[in-house]
Amino acid sequence: MNTLIEQFRKELIEIALYADDTVANYVSCIYKYVQFIQTQLKINPLKSTPQQIKKWMTHLKKTGVSNSRLNHHRSALKSFFTFLVKMSVINNNPADGLFLFKKSKSDLNQPINKDTAFELLKAMDRSSWISERNFMIISCLYALGLRRQELADLKIKDFDPDHDSVNKIGLLTVHGKGRKQRALFIVDKLYDNLVAYLKRPLSSTHLKKHHAEKNRPIFPSRDGARLTGDHILKIVHQAAQHAGIEQRITPHVLRHSFATEMYLAKTPMGDIEDMMGHETQAETALYIHVPDDLKKQALETISIEGQFSWPYMYGGTSRLFY
Repeated sequence: MNTLIEQFRKELIEIALYADDTVANYVSCIYKYVQFIQTQLKINPLKSTPQQIKKWMTHLKKTGVSNSRLNHHRSALKSFFTFLVKMSVINNNPADGLFLFKKSKSDLNQPINKDTAFELLKAMDRSSWISERNFMIISCLYALGLRRQELADLKIKDFDPDHDSVNKIGLLTVHGKGRKQRALFIVDKLYDNLVAYLKRPLSSTHLKKHHAEKNRPIFPSRDGARLTGDHILKIVHQAAQHAGIEQRITPHVLRHSFATEMYLAKTPMGDIEDMMGHETQAETALYIHVPDDLKKQALETISIEGQFSWPYMYGGTSRLFY
């Protein structure tokens, strides 16, 4: 069984081109399922039935696994059994009938307002290269709605400051989930700050691990390596603490803040969906914290064909004035 799972891992990496985190997540889900069905149900996983998979999902639900995480397990199982069908190991996919679990909006991710965002950024020290890096990290999380891993993966070659330098418009290529890319425009003050930050000289330690400048992370660690998601989370926590802000602030909270502000600025839901790298507007709606009647109005809004709203054109960066 382990051999099949490792072949599945190889398929995800080499054929499906899934991101490393997604591959690790899927494989972990499969190993957990196999352990459960072998030890608890005493059944060969290759002979799984829809009823037995349902028992596994029910078991996960009873242990407190969130609906979001249940959907990870669902996707992993469907992909794994699809792989087994393709390999002629089994005839039918027993996970085909699994429904999506409805995601619920978390109270933990209440967005911050503009005043709080400005308070957070204005309190930050910008005298050293590291402190300026941290300032730019939080600026980009708030102004662009990036996931922390997307921000960590940004390289010098992903930012084109010459897209329209006369009007101070740069283009940032973001590498999202499932290796999907999207482009965001960087304008106004964020453009000036990012260009100035990238012109600051780096010490030799920052250059050791990335000899080719274009492949260097935009936001490297002290030794020149790519930052981890946990490091970015720590940077945000420390900045909020330094600013004396009691409200919970994380990279994900800043992402919720971005979506909510874009909605309040009357940005079409489809544009917000594109900017955030979502696959459906229903997913985007989970990030918007407004009364239901206002959200309903947004879903009914018809945007003029061939036109773009200002937040889409500017990547939301016109919210920054410092």
